Amino acid sequence: MAGHVLAICASTVGGGWPGHAQPSRRDNGRCHFPPQGARVMDLQRYGRMKTALADILRGATMHPGLDRGEEAVRDLFARLAEDRFNLVVVGRFSRGKTSLMNAMLGADRLPTGIVPVTSVITTVTYGTEELVVLHYQHTSLFLEIPIAQLAEHITEYGNPGNIKRVRTAEVQLPAELLRRGFHFIDTPGLGSSITENTRTTQAFLPEADACILMTGYDSPLSEEERQTLETVHASGRRVFIVVNKQDHADAAQRRQVLDHLRQQLQPIFGDAVPPLFSLSAQQGLAARLRGDEAQLAASGLPTLEAALLNFLINEKRREFLLGMCNRIAALLARQPDAEADYRRLAALRAEVDADRPTDVRTEMPAAPRAAISPTLPGCEVCGQVVDTLFNFLAKYQYQLSGNQQVQAELAERRGFCGPHTWQFQAIAAPKEICTGLTGVAERQAAHLRAAAAKRPAGGLACQAVRAALPTPRTCPACEVARHAAQRAVGTTADRLKRDGSAALRLLSAICLPHLSALVAELGDPDLVRAVLLRQADVLERLSEDMRHFVLKRDGLQRHLTTKEEVAAGERTLRVLAGHPKAYMEPAIPAVVNNVVPLIRRASE
Repeated sequence: MAGHVLAICASTVGGGWPGHAQPSRRDNGRCHFPPQGARVMDLQRYGRMKTALADILRGATMHPGLDRGEEAVRDLFARLAEDRFNLVVVGRFSRGKTSLMNAMLGADRLPTGIVPVTSVITTVTYGTEELVVLHYQHTSLFLEIPIAQLAEHITEYGNPGNIKRVRTAEVQLPAELLRRGFHFIDTPGLGSSITENTRTTQAFLPEADACILMTGYDSPLSEEERQTLETVHASGRRVFIVVNKQDHADAAQRRQVLDHLRQQLQPIFGDAVPPLFSLSAQQGLAARLRGDEAQLAASGLPTLEAALLNFLINEKRREFLLGMCNRIAALLARQPDAEADYRRLAALRAEVDADRPTDVRTEMPAAPRAAISPTLPGCEVCGQVVDTLFNFLAKYQYQLSGNQQVQAELAERRGFCGPHTWQFQAIAAPKEICTGLTGVAERQAAHLRAAAAKRPAGGLACQAVRAALPTPRTCPACEVARHAAQRAVGTTADRLKRDGSAALRLLSAICLPHLSALVAELGDPDLVRAVLLRQADVLERLSEDMRHFVLKRDGLQRHLTTKEEVAAGERTLRVLAGHPKAYMEPAIPAVVNNVVPLIRRASE
């Protein structure tokens, strides 16, 4: 799903995580990247601007005359946390509304069919895992169900007359388009045999930032759809008129239907008749699932996506940022010592003003980096080290309890290093600890007595004590961890060399300590570059999740926090420093020296 959404300007929305330009086309096997440094309001940059506003607002609460508990401050934090793009999809039943959303998300997950749905609003929002949350009428109770059971609650076949009293069905999907702020609202069909459906749809229109009205070549613009257009137009909301099922008409028939529609729309819109988007949602979905770019373009779907994104980026979100700047400025004006915060806000406002509407590129990348799951597992090298260490320590503590040779060897090694001492303590029973470490304690005592007999000065005494300490090179657990890491790095490198992009898609979130060893093993600059860019994507994604987490906590919107945002802090620590139980000696200097030129060449 997340691998088949839109590519916006220089940000990544179609396949990988955002942060690096994607190839825009392929010529003779070579990928061409869009120019770097272009200042455009893409969705990633918009998110960073929101974070900057939250930072300014957070700093403003440090002034004596303002605190986070003030209603105006809470409201601003809440607005920043709740910001999303509500896109209502309306039309007669069987127009293909759900098929269109499936096509835009690149996943056939929402149920479709000709049976009129009940008067239940289905929303589609971002979630770490596929899930449906059912909200019921006249109660705050909710029920989580698998997405496979959705049809049992939102169709007339499964829920006739809405006897289950479902108010809304919130479908959560890990699609990047949804993560970037799109919030789809799939309404019941207009003009169906259930008149309540039409009333439910029209009542929900005020929630919309924009509206997609679906009609079709088979019977364009019903009376209910025309009335809905009048309502949307009167509300001042943007409407995108989609004529679906173009695959059922030839070129001449399409021109005839579109000309007829424009004539019908003129009494509503006058000379400002909005553009009509001719497409085939079914063909678009099939092409996106196959990765067929030519058929995707022929389906007409990318043209609609470009228009939606232009509206979202260049109008709605720019307007939102400017409005938030004005509201925060009004708060700062009350604080006599807020000059620094006001200057930061003015600079941000100038940056927003400097952005100009820009065309949105919608072709799918020719060779995108591997898609990354929101539940990406932790470093696979760390995992191998942790498992190997646990097995070693479990066996070692048993050997220490009765094998005098093993006890003597541990004493000669001066025991475990600090981190592995405590890992040993967590596994071993008190008897094994006492049996195994008696010799270590006696050896250290003898070493200190010998040092004391020499009556050393302060510096020499310090050296004598340090000589008694175990090091990563003498610690038996460190030795096991090093060998386990070398084997795991070698296995991972061999897989990447052999399988290329297929292996890259399955690569875990390699921690930085093990990443240095991995790129040294790879050698190939192109492969090193791909791995480094992927890991940069991982860190940028984690950074965004941490910003989202803080913003939602500041806005008292914990219910909007996703599982990955809650876990982002700990996951970031493990990517930066490795698993806490995968401790080992740092990389040998010779290895580091081999890695540095590789990284430099990869970044050139």
